[in-house]
Amino acid sequence: MSSNTRSLDDAADHIIDTLKHFLHVDTLAVAMANGTGSRILRAFSRHEISNPNSTQITLLQNYSTLVLQHTAPLLSIPNIHDDQRTASLPITQQLEATSFIGIAVSTSDHHPVGAICAWHHEPIRFTDQQLAFLESMAAFFGYILDLENASVTDSLTGLYNRRYLSHLYQNSSDKQFSVMFIDIDDFKDVNDTFGHDFGDALLLQIAARLKQSVRKSDILVRYGGDEFVICFQHLVDNQDIDFVAKKIKDSINEPFMIEGHTISISASVGISAKHGAGSSLKELISDADQAMYGIKQNEKNL
Repeated sequence: MSSNTRSLDDAADHIIDTLKHFLHVDTLAVAMANGTGSRILRAFSRHEISNPNSTQITLLQNYSTLVLQHTAPLLSIPNIHDDQRTASLPITQQLEATSFIGIAVSTSDHHPVGAICAWHHEPIRFTDQQLAFLESMAAFFGYILDLENASVTDSLTGLYNRRYLSHLYQNSSDKQFSVMFIDIDDFKDVNDTFGHDFGDALLLQIAARLKQSVRKSDILVRYGGDEFVICFQHLVDNQDIDFVAKKIKDSINEPFMIEGHTISISASVGISAKHGAGSSLKELISDADQAMYGIKQNEKNL
């Protein structure tokens, strides 16, 4: 995943380097959505923030989030000091800009996943050619993000895959997770009895039920054939984790209807909720896997 992360940053670098010679504005930024707002990948200014610090980048995110929330792909604000959406933003004064234009970056399913933003001390008046070029850069970045998404998502269920976990291992050392490891009991028997297409259809329904059982902020991963991992942030109370585990098990225990067949299955769930030093996400997943295996063995011995 690290190479993919570099490719995203490289793409943002190329976009900035190209646009700064073609658009002639004071400040440019390339951002991508992060679930609740946006995250600036690269920013450039000809003047006061050629090397923006973390605080300034955070402030720039307010503008890219506005683009993501806008109903049309292009957001144009002729005077950011008079517009109620931007006049009170601290970065508005720091940029000493007058006008703003932002274009949404969308994936192939037309879902906005990023933005390219431009600020200038005078009103921005792009020619048709400049505007078309900006749109081309947005389409290019959307294509790059499509490739990124394909590399870290499971082709069957659309959940994250183990490649995405490698990214989390490298970039989430400052975060505290609780982990749930889920294994579908006797899934091989389903494939042997009904065939692999039937098994794939069952996995799709299982993934859908798992999505309904967790929050949008939780990270849901298809870890293996019939194994799933859920990484929870800000779920440190053991009672809360046990509640979610019961909710998931009850959901999976509900009968599934596939190709005219009603099938009932169950799942073994292992939990690891250590916090503090020495509890990396990789270790938590390993501990949850072992806990799940222990539960499965105990159930077999009953």
